[in-house]
Amino acid sequence: MKKRIWIIGSGVVALLLWLLPEPTTTDDNSFTLGPVNIFNGENVLMAQYVSVEEGIITHIDSQPPRAHQRVYSTKLDQWLIPGLIDSHVHAWGKARGHALDFGVTTVIDLFGHPSQLGKARHQRRSVSFQQEADMWGAGRLVTAPKGHGTQFGFSPHPLASDGSVEDAVSERIAEGSDFIKIVYTAEGADYPHRPSISYQQLQHVIHVAHAQQMLAVVHVADHLSAEHAVAAGADGLVHGFFDKPMSEELIDTMEQLKVFIVPTNIIYEHLVHGEFNKQVVLPACGDCFNKTNANNLSGGGASMVSTTFYNNLKTNTRLLAESDVDVLVGSDAPNPGTAHGISLIAELMWLEAQGINWQSAINSATALPAKRWRIENRGLLLVGQRADMVLIDSSPERGMEVLLNPTAVWKNGYQVR
Repeated sequence: MKKRIWIIGSGVVALLLWLLPEPTTTDDNSFTLGPVNIFNGENVLMAQYVSVEEGIITHIDSQPPRAHQRVYSTKLDQWLIPGLIDSHVHAWGKARGHALDFGVTTVIDLFGHPSQLGKARHQRRSVSFQQEADMWGAGRLVTAPKGHGTQFGFSPHPLASDGSVEDAVSERIAEGSDFIKIVYTAEGADYPHRPSISYQQLQHVIHVAHAQQMLAVVHVADHLSAEHAVAAGADGLVHGFFDKPMSEELIDTMEQLKVFIVPTNIIYEHLVHGEFNKQVVLPACGDCFNKTNANNLSGGGASMVSTTFYNNLKTNTRLLAESDVDVLVGSDAPNPGTAHGISLIAELMWLEAQGINWQSAINSATALPAKRWRIENRGLLLVGQRADMVLIDSSPERGMEVLLNPTAVWKNGYQVR
C-alpha cells in the first residue's frame, strides 16, 4: 500500500466564478466546475477547473475553458475526488442508491444472484441519468456443499468433491460473472469455518478461471488459508484475517505475485471489538444517517471479542500499509455492523485512525481498485474519464469524516446528490 503521491500543480484559488446559483440535482450532464482543489485518485492538483460534456471529463486546467457552459460555482477550500469504489459488498434492493448517498459510485458485489448481472452490465455501459452506483459482480460463489454461502437464500450451486471445475467456472461465466469468487478454508486452520473445497480444487478453479481470462479471488478468514490461496495463484484475497499477524513470508509472496487484498477491517473490528462505529463513526456522522440504520451499525457487535484479535487486526493494517501489497477498501455491507455507503467511509476512517496517509487511503478506494478489478473509466479524474465525482467541503487531510457529508455527488456527469 506504500505509495508516492505528488502534488503536481498549484495556484491561487479564485474567490468567485460567474455568480450563478448552485443547483441540487440536475437533468444536464454538461457543465464546468471550479476553481477547486482536486485529488484525482493518484495526485493532488490545486485550483483547477473541470469541464464535463455529456458525462465525460473534457477539460482539467488551472484556466477556465472558453466554451460557455452551465457553471457550478465552488467555495474556498472545497475539494473534488473521484467517485468512490467499494471493493466488497452484497448489493440488493436499494443498496446501490444508498451507496450514492456517501459518494460511492461503483460497487464490487462479491456474492449475489446472477439475475442482477445482465442489468448491471448494461447500466454501467451507459452515461444516462441513474440514481444508483454501478456494479460489477461475482454472481454465484464457488464453494463446497454446505460450505459458506449455502446458508443464504439461493443456491450457489456448490462444487462437490467429484464435481467438474470446468463446468462450475463455465456456468458462472455464462451467467454473467465478472470474476470468479472462491470460498476456501485450509485444513488445520486456526479459525474453523464451514465445509470447504480442497486445496487441489482451489488450484484447479483458479487455473480454469485464468484460462478463461477471468480474475479469481478467494474468501479467506485466517492466515493459513490466505497462504494457501496465494500459493494457489489467487489474484486477490477478499478478506483479511485477525488470528495472527501477517508473516513476512506471506507479505513478501503477495508483493512478488502482485496479489491484492480487501481487508474488510470494519466488519472484523465489529466482531472482535465492536467500538469503532459507536465511538468514532456515528459521532462524526451527526444526522447523516437515519436512526434505524445507525442502530444496525452499533448493535450486535463484539461476538468474538478478543484483545489479541483486535491487536492483530491493527497490526495487520499497519503491516499492509508499510508493504507494497495493493490494499483495496471494502466494507462487506450489509453484514452486521455495516451499511452501504457509510461503511466504506468508516473503513477509510479506520485507516486514518491507524495512521495511514489520506492520499494512500483514498487511492485504495478510487484509482487502485479500478486498476485491480480491470474497470475502465472509473476511479480517476482525468480527461476522457467518466464524470463520477464527489465534492467535499475540506481536504481529507483534515479528517476523513468530511466524506460522511458530501456537498455534491455526480454520477455520469449528473448531479444526483
